[in-house]
Amino acid sequence: MFTKLLLTLLLQIVLIFPAVSRQLSESVTLKDGAVNGVVISRNGKTLVVYGDPGNEVSKAEMVLFTHFRRDVTWAGRSLVMNGASAVVPAQEKAYFTRGDSIWKDYLHSRYVNMQNQSTKISLQPINISYLAKGGEHIKWQDLDIKVLDTPGYTRGSVTYIINIDNKKYAFTGDLIYDGGKIPDLYSFQDSYGKIGGYHGYATRLGQLIRSLQLIARENPDYIVPSRGPVITGTGSVNKLTDRIQRFYKNYLTVTAYRWYYPERTEDLTEYILGAENSVRPVPYSVQNDPYSWSMRFNTVWLVFAKDSSAFLMDCGSKAALDRLKEMKESGRLKRLDGIFITHYHSDHVTYINEAVKEFNCPVYITKEVKDILENPSGYNMPALIKDPITNLTVMDDGEKMDWKEYTLTFRFFPGQTLYHDAVLFENQNGESIFFIGDSFTPTGIDDYCLLNRNFLNPGTGYFYCLDVIRQLPANVMLANQHVDPLFTFSKKELTDLTNNLIERRQLLQELLPWENINFGLDEQWVRFYPYEKNVNPGSTHELEVIVYNHSEREEAFLIEINLPPGYHTGLTSSTVTVAPLSEGKQVFKIKVPGDAEQGVQLITANVKYKNMELREWCESVFNVTTR
Repeated sequence: MFTKLLLTLLLQIVLIFPAVSRQLSESVTLKDGAVNGVVISRNGKTLVVYGDPGNEVSKAEMVLFTHFRRDVTWAGRSLVMNGASAVVPAQEKAYFTRGDSIWKDYLHSRYVNMQNQSTKISLQPINISYLAKGGEHIKWQDLDIKVLDTPGYTRGSVTYIINIDNKKYAFTGDLIYDGGKIPDLYSFQDSYGKIGGYHGYATRLGQLIRSLQLIARENPDYIVPSRGPVITGTGSVNKLTDRIQRFYKNYLTVTAYRWYYPERTEDLTEYILGAENSVRPVPYSVQNDPYSWSMRFNTVWLVFAKDSSAFLMDCGSKAALDRLKEMKESGRLKRLDGIFITHYHSDHVTYINEAVKEFNCPVYITKEVKDILENPSGYNMPALIKDPITNLTVMDDGEKMDWKEYTLTFRFFPGQTLYHDAVLFENQNGESIFFIGDSFTPTGIDDYCLLNRNFLNPGTGYFYCLDVIRQLPANVMLANQHVDPLFTFSKKELTDLTNNLIERRQLLQELLPWENINFGLDEQWVRFYPYEKNVNPGSTHELEVIVYNHSEREEAFLIEINLPPGYHTGLTSSTVTVAPLSEGKQVFKIKVPGDAEQGVQLITANVKYKNMELREWCESVFNVTTR
């Protein structure tokens, strides 16, 4: 007890301790903190890059912002409110000025969301004085500030190049981290060409490489990122480019995207690896036609019993439901005895409630998928539905059930998304199909979207799924909801896929600054629950801050709550101690003021973990309505 109390006090001291200042050159002072505050002094005037993390600068004439994310811009906000001119990237103007309307729109667009961009957007606007565009020069005192368009960590970020005290500085935002790393991987999820945002696995790394090349051509003496140590020279730029390309080559080797769009995969290969490089993908696995007792259409699989009753896997579209009704009317389908949901994505569950009304049958899931289906507003995940699915029959991982001439085995199966399961059908003739949702195709692994929370620790995520497949009977065929043929992986193919993931872990350990790479893969390792809540003025609500500890040992995380003006909580900070590879939580009671205005408000949380300090990191959205 004493040890935990002491740890709590030490963490709180670290979180609130003022930033440490040191001179980079005669005119340039670095204030180390959660964000690097760079203070440039000239003729008695002050220019600040990024902001002032220790709140020590009383007055600044100008603040340079490289990108919009609130986990960085918080450090410069008070300086602008105190009269400093704000210089922001022209392409990201809306994120600085229209946060309130962006959040209002997001409460609707976040459902069935396939863009999958960062929500680290401040609600409150910043008063902009100048929009910075690549190729332009900004004059301040006797300094020339060159602007480079350097998209990567965000779509419209810029870099500022300034010659000061006979040294050339590049202020790059979050484009690069100490020693040739990047802060995380999920922030690079984006569309590319005909590849949509959901399927664009970290595709903005291609833009990052080009931005890094642009910076390297400037040959700066110092690269000063918005977080992490100052980088000397451009050696880290070349190192980072090499690490990105080696990692992405590993990814492309086993991507299931090749099954659907091989030509787009080739475009992506050239975009990130370069025209001179190629990938030798894994061979296609063995494929078979569906068994006579199984049928696939839309994103639906049906299993028929001898008496023409059936069991349904997923129902995500009106076309699928209409097909089922037609089969019922024609006599091909006598009745549905049950529905199994593989995962929560909208193209798999949007018409589940309608199917239940039509066929009056139970819906089966594993316990890991239950809450996101019953309480979708509590989450912020890709392709989320808005309407809850209730009255679910919950099965334990590995639990069996007999249905007609089949034995069903239900499995938790965290493949394409963390909230995913699968079911094995074995019939009396020795034939069997393992319905795996969207987790694998004959070309490999379906991990297109980093926001799906694909963990990469042994015993989690795809490691877990591959272990489950190894435990299956030898003759089992795999069924993907989007793939017509059944398929199977040989022992060698399972080993090759596992070895690919082992290598990926090693490559990501070089690329990401975290002790455990999953902190850089899982944006929601700290999250609020519920994510969205309708509230009335004067009401009180419980919010959970849930922390997933990706470390293989117990860890302590300091959580600090940020509230809108007038809102109140009795507990403003707390240390959450979490066991290895598991979740811990802290409940905060939030009181909404009686005179709260209608509209959107954000509750955010700072988190401190070891040497990482992240401000305004995650959010819960309060939608204030009238009584």
